[in-house]
Amino acid sequence: MEKFCGNCEKMCEVVESKEVREYEIKKTKVSAEITILTCKNCGEEVFDKDVEIANDILLFDDYKRKNSLLTANEIAKIREKYKISQATLSKILGFGIKTITRYENGTIQDNTHDNLLRLINKEENFFELWYLNKDRLSDSENAKIEKTLKKEVLKTEYEYQEPCSKLYNTKIGRKGELIYGGC
Repeated sequence: MEKFCGNCEKMCEVVESKEVREYEIKKTKVSAEITILTCKNCGEEVFDKDVEIANDILLFDDYKRKNSLLTANEIAKIREKYKISQATLSKILGFGIKTITRYENGTIQDNTHDNLLRLINKEENFFELWYLNKDRLSDSENAKIEKTLKKEVLKTEYEYQEPCSKLYNTKIGRKGELIYGGC
């Protein structure tokens, strides 16, 4: 594989290797086995944007584990559990539209966002936030979530607490539609 070598100032063949390296992120020592590209001509390290992004995710995930935060992969699995896009999940949680994308690409989330992401891993919490924020979503986004939730409701009956303090049981109607309570 060829990459541009800044030392040789031309495209050169590179060798890919793995190496454990330590760094400090926000006063936390982190380490990970990262990918290093080395120029075959001069032996110097070669920068590659995609490799650097992948290395950052590994290092940031080590930081997240050491600070009890969800890793990028764990966040992606929560979203995939409900079969929704990053943008849809951001809308449900009230985050900026690209926030989940950044978290899944390695950006370190704050504790508040991490806590909310952990809470929605439980279906009843996800259901409650979706129900409260479904007006932010398109009809197709809501239909996709309803379809996913129908499968879950068949396994479990959700109890939903409206802000007006009335307790609701969510059920599947005769035509297969989800039935919610209302104030």
